[in-house]
Amino acid sequence: MKSWPDFLPEDALIAQQSVAGPLEKGSITRYRAYLRHGLRENFEATGRMAEFEAAFERVDDALKARKAKIPEEDRRTSAKKHVDATEAEAEKLFYELKRHGLKYKNPNSILAGLFVLVAGHCGFRPIEMRGAVLEGEKLILLNAKKRPGQDTTRVLDLSELHKDVLMGLNLLLKLIDHDLSKREFAKWQKCLAGQITRACERVKIRNLSLYSFRHVAIATWTRAGLSALEIAKLCGHLSIRTAHAHYARGAVGHDRDAVARAVDEFNPALAPIAEAPANPGDDEQIFERVAAPRDADAIWPDQQPDAPQTPVTDQASLFVEEDMPTPIYKPDTSPRGLTAEEVRAYYQSVADPRDPNEVAASLARAQRRRADKDAAREAGLRATENPALVRSGKDDPDSR
Repeated sequence: MKSWPDFLPEDALIAQQSVAGPLEKGSITRYRAYLRHGLRENFEATGRMAEFEAAFERVDDALKARKAKIPEEDRRTSAKKHVDATEAEAEKLFYELKRHGLKYKNPNSILAGLFVLVAGHCGFRPIEMRGAVLEGEKLILLNAKKRPGQDTTRVLDLSELHKDVLMGLNLLLKLIDHDLSKREFAKWQKCLAGQITRACERVKIRNLSLYSFRHVAIATWTRAGLSALEIAKLCGHLSIRTAHAHYARGAVGHDRDAVARAVDEFNPALAPIAEAPANPGDDEQIFERVAAPRDADAIWPDQQPDAPQTPVTDQASLFVEEDMPTPIYKPDTSPRGLTAEEVRAYYQSVADPRDPNEVAASLARAQRRRADKDAAREAGLRATENPALVRSGKDDPDSR
């Protein structure tokens, strides 16, 4: 701002971007947040908020112009991944993984094939397979990149997808070991990625990755005409701009008759209280009541003096009770811990039984011997470098 005192704040920021050097992609993201925050504060203080969005768009364009142009050979591995996998490539890859897995009884190849089958429809991040649950035709995913103000989970409605996709997803989630730690799960992801890479080489198609199919799903949703808000919910993005800025465009999406749809999560605190059925004993009706905390001073609909009250005669008939499933215990395969006696015995076995004074004297003698050896070696080096020393004729190279 000080370099351009006569400029408006947004013009000064644009001028600053034009004379500054190139930035990496991650730096541009950070700079954008700082510039937006600072410019917004200035506009709020000067009463120009009506002009803020248009002004910041100009600043953002100037900032994006600073993005470094990295040569193809110097790009990182993630920048070299293909994000526009075609339907033909996905089909070839799936059948090759299926063939290889069945022929060589390779479970990771089969799992990679199932991933290729369903990931282009569901669009989840690979790490989000861990802990994912398929309840009927609803897929519940944990948001791996949860941000403040964002839900912990998201729900996808897969009811319109082909039954083969639902069967493949159900099998994939059943075969995955959800008890793996994040580090162990990441190692298993690398196994799947290796299976896909080698399969691409065998069928001679471009090198696709696990994330290629998240790009396919987002591009397909865009091509199907879903709104930016719904796509953000399906992807687990907090901003509606993320999919457009960082993922494949709708032009490379697959042509499908049906796609997954976003489902707003059920929030008990905001849900209305259902009224009791006219006939509590009718098995065709379900009575649900949300046990939300009530304000003691508030007047609720069923407490209104003139509201008709429905008598409840049989509380047991209003709820369906099921026994808890029997837990499945896994055997403890970890090594047995040491007892206190075993630990004490170990430390006694490695302890030096000698007197401390004797140990100190031994160390002093060793240090003296080392110093004497060093002194002798230095004296020998000085003797060979001293030209005054007279060598014998046999050892003198000039006498030969």
